Amino acid sequence: MAATLIELCGLISTSVAKVDARCKDLSTEYPDLNNPANSEDSESLLQDGAIAAATSIAIAAAAQLIASMQYPARSIMDASYGYVVATALGVIAESSTAEIIREAGPQGCHINDIAKKNGMDPMKIARLLRPLATNHIFREVSPNVFAHNRISSLVDTGKSFEAIQAAPEDKYMGAGGHAALILLNDDETFKGAAYIQDVVLDKVSEASDDELNTPLNRAFGTHTDLFSWYEKPENRKRFKRFGYAMDVSRRLSPTGAILKGFKWSDIPENSLIVDVGGGIGSLSLEIAQANPHLRFLIQDKAAVIQEGTQYWNTELPGALASGRVTFGEHDFFGPQSVKNADIFLLRFIVHDWSDTYSHKILQHLRDAAQTTTKLIVVEHLAPLACEEDPAFKHIPGAVPDSYPPKPLLPNLGIVNMAPYNVDIQMMSLLRGCERTFPHYWDLLKKAGWEIEAVHRPLGSLVSQIVAKPI
Repeated sequence: MAATLIELCGLISTSVAKVDARCKDLSTEYPDLNNPANSEDSESLLQDGAIAAATSIAIAAAAQLIASMQYPARSIMDASYGYVVATALGVIAESSTAEIIREAGPQGCHINDIAKKNGMDPMKIARLLRPLATNHIFREVSPNVFAHNRISSLVDTGKSFEAIQAAPEDKYMGAGGHAALILLNDDETFKGAAYIQDVVLDKVSEASDDELNTPLNRAFGTHTDLFSWYEKPENRKRFKRFGYAMDVSRRLSPTGAILKGFKWSDIPENSLIVDVGGGIGSLSLEIAQANPHLRFLIQDKAAVIQEGTQYWNTELPGALASGRVTFGEHDFFGPQSVKNADIFLLRFIVHDWSDTYSHKILQHLRDAAQTTTKLIVVEHLAPLACEEDPAFKHIPGAVPDSYPPKPLLPNLGIVNMAPYNVDIQMMSLLRGCERTFPHYWDLLKKAGWEIEAVHRPLGSLVSQIVAKPI
């Protein structure tokens, strides 16, 4: 055991030294945790190849060192109390406490002054902010006075508290930070997650393969799919927030990550990309801005299209008016009417649904595909906690070329928790899941598609699975 602890410490020390040396080469400094003013440009330093690799090793080793050295009962109890930080974060985001603290300035804001604005009980504000500060989200600069740090600033939309109060439904329109996604996680997902145990241990309902038997359905007493539920009048605020949360999820990967895998620039002039279930079209927007020679059709429900039209008119004026970008109402469980697509693009669609329903989506696209059509599935690829199956080594990008140094886990442990986090989110909201590569291989093949490559852009949380018709 002692040898393992020393190895882990060595990995941390060596990795930090590499980060420091690289920062000196770039004549810059690593972002300061206590500085809330770090811009996205300064955070982009973490996407530098050498820094990203060394940082991942250091984080994985530090987490494994804690797991190795901490009293096991403490570790398991800390895990069972995971809801504490999530709960606190959700309330702070929803109450616009982050904006109030930012407006108070770097000296911080007393809980009484926060309460005067948002109407909360000041002691409850402290009880929520203090566990966050203990987890390095916010700072308690003096008794009951809290200020932002580099992490908590991502809860802030950048808008004034007064503007949010005047138009609460538009809180996330044009907002900075990650509040929309935080609230998706800490509102409907969190409330649904409380019922996971009830659902997955109910053998009768599990055996029924009822797509509407989800923890969310039980939590909110409904028997409709998530997206129809969002369209109910009482969920208008959640519906609008969901669209912006998807935009935030795209921004979790480095800017231009979608452009650094599949070679969009190599596609011939006027090629048509059909973004199936594309929401407001945030991913297509990123591709379109860098590739003015391509055409786009974004397909989704009518209610989403209305939001998407407003989004594009703001972000890329003229694209809709010129006809280069269009929206079309479409149910992807029905036949695909577009028969001349050069690319069908699916981002965070397949993971929403069970294999049975995902097969329907993929089969309809295969039926509409030309022999030259490509399918690009942008999703998390859930890594195993052991080494991957070498049987897929012949497919570029399917299997890692190398693994991290021992004694680290082959999947880098906590560094790669994102796919598993989203997987449990899918279990909460829908009947979908995050899939391993072998799972995707089987799923696509049964629907008439063969995976020919996987792109994993540096720093991106998601992979691009490229398939061709069989």
